[in-house]
Amino acid sequence: MNKDGKGEETDALLARLVEGDDLSVEEAKKLIYHIFVFDTDGIRFATWIGANHAKGETSDELLGFINASKELSTKFELDININKTTDLSGSGGGKFKTFNVSTTASFVVAAAGYTVAKEAYFGVTSPTGSADVFMALGIDFMKLSKKRIESVLKKVGICPVITPFISPRLANRGKLALKFFVQDHVRVRTPFHLVSNLQLTVPMNHRIYGCYSQRYLEILANLFLKMGYKKTLTFSSDIGMPEISNVGSTTIVEQSGEKTRKYRVRPQDLGVKEAKEKDIKTGGKEQNIADFINILKGKEKGARADLVAINAGAALYALNDVKEIRQGTKKAQQFLARGEGYKKLELLIRLIGKKSFLDKYQ
Repeated sequence: MNKDGKGEETDALLARLVEGDDLSVEEAKKLIYHIFVFDTDGIRFATWIGANHAKGETSDELLGFINASKELSTKFELDININKTTDLSGSGGGKFKTFNVSTTASFVVAAAGYTVAKEAYFGVTSPTGSADVFMALGIDFMKLSKKRIESVLKKVGICPVITPFISPRLANRGKLALKFFVQDHVRVRTPFHLVSNLQLTVPMNHRIYGCYSQRYLEILANLFLKMGYKKTLTFSSDIGMPEISNVGSTTIVEQSGEKTRKYRVRPQDLGVKEAKEKDIKTGGKEQNIADFINILKGKEKGARADLVAINAGAALYALNDVKEIRQGTKKAQQFLARGEGYKKLELLIRLIGKKSFLDKYQ
């Protein structure tokens, strides 16, 4: 760390994390900002993610992470209704591996008339992250400029975004994350899992967010409150999946304005049958992509389609489109049966992907 990296100040903050002390929002922002900009060898980066996660992240520290990222991120200029804009991305990192549920559900929500700015990244602890799915369909994130993303969001209602790829000031952070999590295959959970999918500068008031551990649900709900969200659902399933599950129970923390409430749901509460783990378990990268397409086309009628429907239904509930998740599930099932989400996918691929890649999975 040199130049304006303020090495001594950064190391002092790192030392506090190592000793188990919590940082304030501003302290965390200062530390993470300096690491993202000046830590080119990744030593302090590794110390930070290890120490912070071992101690346990607070909502203030996570907000500092987000604020540092957003300050360095390219700002979007969109004339859209922020109450009808959302993202379904979650933490990833679940111990139970399934297909890309939130990515699939995102197309259903877009088909319902909402704008979905889909924060994407590559798989770190799973066979496919959302970015892997989009790349398999010919979408080149390196060619997606800010203006192109804005145009696609307006024309299609959904577009994937990897924020560091369009943010020059996040170039060093992107290199560090790519090296650790993709090239060097560091398969551990970090603060990145918890909130890197919250760094988009597209404004929104409503969202859902799956987390790999119930330990963080109330911390994340408190974070959303501090970020000014009007309504959010944060959840984690008992089988260890960062989704609302149709296998066993799911714990949900609902944030509405200044209030939060915690409750448990089972598949029957949401309007679907109880499934077994084998019914929704991942079949690997190629099968995940095939499942994504077949569900959107309405070909899949079983447990995997139900899993998408309850998560899309939760998003519709968070957006105040319906009065309860069960109603949202029914609405999502109707969109799936008609293949409305697939029509959105076809339009997206026509604009920024390769149809021949999509045809491969027909």
